Amino acid sequence: MHALALSSGVAGVTIGTVADFLSSPKIDETTFFVDRIPREAIGAWAAFFRAVTYERRQHSLRGGPYIVILQPIGLSDDYAARLRAVAPTRKMLGCVSSIDTNAWAAASGISAGTGFLERVAFATTLEVAAWSRDLLQLVLTWAEVDQLSPLSKLQVLARSHAWPFPCWENGLVDLWEGIAVPHAGAAIAHGFQDDIDRRIWTSQARAIFPFLDAARRGAIRKYIDVLDQMVSPKTPYQKRFNDKIVEYRSPWDLELYDICKLLEGKLTAQESKGLIAFRNSRNSLAHGKPIEIASLQKIAAWWQRFTEILPPMVPGWNWPRAGQRLLMTIGPAAGGKSSWAASQVAQVISADCISAEMTKRAVVHDQSSVFRSARAQATKILETGSDVVIDAAHLQLHERVTNAKLVPLDLSVEYVILDRELDAKVLGLTEKMVGKVERAHYQFQTGIEPCLAGDNLVNVKVKDLRAAKS
Repeated sequence: MHALALSSGVAGVTIGTVADFLSSPKIDETTFFVDRIPREAIGAWAAFFRAVTYERRQHSLRGGPYIVILQPIGLSDDYAARLRAVAPTRKMLGCVSSIDTNAWAAASGISAGTGFLERVAFATTLEVAAWSRDLLQLVLTWAEVDQLSPLSKLQVLARSHAWPFPCWENGLVDLWEGIAVPHAGAAIAHGFQDDIDRRIWTSQARAIFPFLDAARRGAIRKYIDVLDQMVSPKTPYQKRFNDKIVEYRSPWDLELYDICKLLEGKLTAQESKGLIAFRNSRNSLAHGKPIEIASLQKIAAWWQRFTEILPPMVPGWNWPRAGQRLLMTIGPAAGGKSSWAASQVAQVISADCISAEMTKRAVVHDQSSVFRSARAQATKILETGSDVVIDAAHLQLHERVTNAKLVPLDLSVEYVILDRELDAKVLGLTEKMVGKVERAHYQFQTGIEPCLAGDNLVNVKVKDLRAAKS
């Protein structure tokens, strides 16, 4: 008691009792930290702490001085209980979380980056370092390849110290996200490599699964016109798991395996190989197996390719808002669509030209694959802030809607409806072609109403330029 008072400049002679100590105005705002109490002095200190507690209760004291005891390590529960007496206790266990580690990294100007390998390396660094700021600072100085696959560097670290067996009292184990986690260096030194493998797997799962799911959703979005015909409430896709049958009623519920199976023959070779690589990575992580560095690098390469060939979930999220428009011609054969498109200043994507090019290259294709190519080309133009025309018949509702949804709702789509008088269209044609043009003409007339209503899409404007409207 006298030693505490003297440490604050209060003469010991002025403190005769514990009550004097607690009521001294010179130390009423003081907090005393008591550390390294020797085992032989525990009894004396315990008596003092009990007296302090008694006086506080007896006189209803609410203010200072305050006393914080840092409990010595190596005490049995009995000795610790004697020292604490009736004082409230707090064990500093699991006080540092991943949120704290992330916050420290952010405050230090360190970010995860946006690339696949950058984010995986950052996540692995945080998970391997866990609660240890010193280890975090060290790992952040390593090359990216060592952050992605840190085991060899950690083995060097393990050999560089005479690590004691890790425990909480020596500061080499603490709770991290609710799990007892040893310092990585001590873990390797004492044969706990499986815990390092677990941390690497945890970080990979946390960082990689969002990329894999983005690829899955991107593939669904690109082929939604095809998948909608295969998976719907009316035509559910069924899978058998042992003796249980599960139904999928929306394409968005499909897994990577299902997408590859349903789109077999429609995916490009590059898309198929990439989705298989993503599927294998997903399966590895789902079974608790970390992905090797070589495979990580391959997945990163596939991800980079997929960002270039698959549409994003949010259309046009990174486009400039320059008032660019998607113009879509709508009308039957020989209706004047291509002539109108050619007269526009905007660049033109011709469905007929795409189909002819695919035929020339002996690429098996149908209308949906032609439109996918058209959408990909149109996207590259729209993302520069320029108008583009997709020159096609657009007679089917799902074709129009899928193409129109390429454009975000805050930019415009224009349906340009074009047709000529029937007599002008059949002039000079063979009898066989006349019949074909006539059928297309009348079919278009009977199905024109949804087009005139812009298919009820909020950002679609309609220009009816038909010469023949009846």
